[in-house]
Amino acid sequence: MGPMVHGITIDGCNPSNWGSPGVYTSLARGNVTAVNATIAIWEGFEATVDATAAWHRRFREEADALLPVRTTRDIVRAHETGRVGIVLGWQNIAPIGNDIERLEAFHVLGVRIVQLAYNVRNLVANGCYEPADEGLSMFGVKAVKKLNELGILVDLSHVGDQSSRHAIEDSDRPVAFTHANLREFCDHPRNKPAALVRALAEKGGVIGANAYPQFLPSGFDAGMAEYLDGLERLLDVAGIDHVGIATDQCEGHDRDFFEYLARLHGTTPHFDVRIPGPNPAIKGLETNAEIPNIAAGLRGRGYGTEEVDKIMGGNWMRLYRDVWGA
Repeated sequence: MGPMVHGITIDGCNPSNWGSPGVYTSLARGNVTAVNATIAIWEGFEATVDATAAWHRRFREEADALLPVRTTRDIVRAHETGRVGIVLGWQNIAPIGNDIERLEAFHVLGVRIVQLAYNVRNLVANGCYEPADEGLSMFGVKAVKKLNELGILVDLSHVGDQSSRHAIEDSDRPVAFTHANLREFCDHPRNKPAALVRALAEKGGVIGANAYPQFLPSGFDAGMAEYLDGLERLLDVAGIDHVGIATDQCEGHDRDFFEYLARLHGTTPHFDVRIPGPNPAIKGLETNAEIPNIAAGLRGRGYGTEEVDKIMGGNWMRLYRDVWGA
């Protein structure tokens, strides 16, 4: 699998506002090597192509600070040159519409992580808030096979339990809960039951311990200690080789972003948005610059260098290599 590179930090999922220059400064200050940068949630085909084109322009204009990631070698290069590696990721498969072949085009454009559904049902799978979930559709089964063929990581963070299990069992490659916690630690539909986390880990997958406060027991009052408690619970269930970090950080966004997320398919108002401020975050992780606090907290709890390296980035590196093929 190649040697572990010391000191690589990978954020398993980060939907910050990529139009805000302060976000990149913040990531650089936090010594973040690479992020799974969310570029699509409800957006359709055309808007997602436009968002991807904007990234390619940004990669050119900010070549001294940012590096596009298509392989794990690119992440090592980002580490060696002190840049932030950007993995283009989706939190919904909506951009393909009803055509699986479009995944071919998006793979060429650099998309490397695709979540099957965001909170609610689509053509592929059921989201975690749907009252009924009978697993993947026939279209969904084919979509997973195509993602496997292309070497795009399947993400199941916002996907329902049955659809997640179906995808874990059907996928030829390991899959991820890029940003989720243990449901037995915090009983929320967005968190994953231990049995599912074990099933994911048994097939080589990784779960990113989610720092978004709503998915921790104390909610918006949660701090770093509680986040680390949740991470340790995941380690108990999945093992040291199958847990990473995910800030789910929304730095630079305003309240409108959360209103947009809370709509059904981005249009129909549905969920009430109850957040204390425009960027809810746990204490000690208010921005991307504070990500090193996680490693410091782990060391404070007695984890050694090799273990901290795995949790902070090594496990994501291994998973990406397994799925992307390089």
